[in-house]
Amino acid sequence: MLIQEQTGRALPRFVADPTPVIKLPPGRVLGPVTGLAIAPDGHIWVMHIASMPEFLPPEAHANAASLMPPILEFDANGKFLQAWGGPDHLPRIDGKPQWPKQEETISIDSEGTLWVFGANKEYDHAVQRFTRDGKLLLRIGEFGVVGNDESRDHLGCPTDAYHDVSRREVYITDGYVNHRVVVFNSDTGQFLRAWGAYGKTGPFPESGGETFNNPVHAISLGPEGHLYICDRKNDRIQVFDAIGRTDARFVREIEIKAESPFGSTFNVAFSPGGDFMFVADGSNSRLWIVDCKAWQVVGSFLGPNSEGIGLNGTIHKIATDGAGNLLLGRTIRGVEMMRFQGVRAAN
Repeated sequence: MLIQEQTGRALPRFVADPTPVIKLPPGRVLGPVTGLAIAPDGHIWVMHIASMPEFLPPEAHANAASLMPPILEFDANGKFLQAWGGPDHLPRIDGKPQWPKQEETISIDSEGTLWVFGANKEYDHAVQRFTRDGKLLLRIGEFGVVGNDESRDHLGCPTDAYHDVSRREVYITDGYVNHRVVVFNSDTGQFLRAWGAYGKTGPFPESGGETFNNPVHAISLGPEGHLYICDRKNDRIQVFDAIGRTDARFVREIEIKAESPFGSTFNVAFSPGGDFMFVADGSNSRLWIVDCKAWQVVGSFLGPNSEGIGLNGTIHKIATDGAGNLLLGRTIRGVEMMRFQGVRAAN
């Protein structure tokens, strides 16, 4: 593990844990892991790309039955519990599968329901909410039908969500095609409001620093109750006071200055207590450490066995468990853990 840090800073320390985080049934395999979430009950949920043959491991081509369904649940100790999803999981509409062509990520709200996203920019223009056993509760948008930044009914390849359960609102980053955060009623799918970079309400330009770039890749609730938006290709995170407001007030932003062909801000997680933010730089398989009080980048470290592998080890999704450990969802390495070793001053 390579660590770069500023002398004198108190930094969290991690060590790679070689113990398998999740345990698949014997003889079963995963495609590239792109989704990872920890539910309120501590269970680990994983999404992998199971619907694109070109991305699958050799074992899946040799034996199609070895490939797991795209969404899997494990208990807090990594014991396999269930799996579901795929093109035949739901009835087709006008002959079109109601499942992403390229699985992207999952998000879990405080009620334990799952929100499922795809990354195919021609088809995956819907987000779907499911019970934990895979029953469809809500679909927002429409597969195969793209909406623009002004649309109240359609999406442009959405990527992630945060859920204000008390107000029944879901905040969706939209996305691989569009340039906004859009808010819907999480039970009915009714459009409520939307905003772009710096809290602007549109119209949103398609490029430049005054707009979100594609993709608007992730959204997270910060420890102070603000929303953190990963503007991936602009290499920045923008922070908004938006929960319960009819307008989104821009608070601050931070740039992650790294040479990253696909952007340096894939998603974020926070340390227990909220003193530090960890930013997944998927292009470089690196985690950046941000001191939330000073609002400065204070260090970074690579994921396990990442020296020189670049995109082959993309860290697509991260999550922090209750003990402060970092779980990494990696495209060719599955789920890995960086075990938290405490916070101490740099040497």
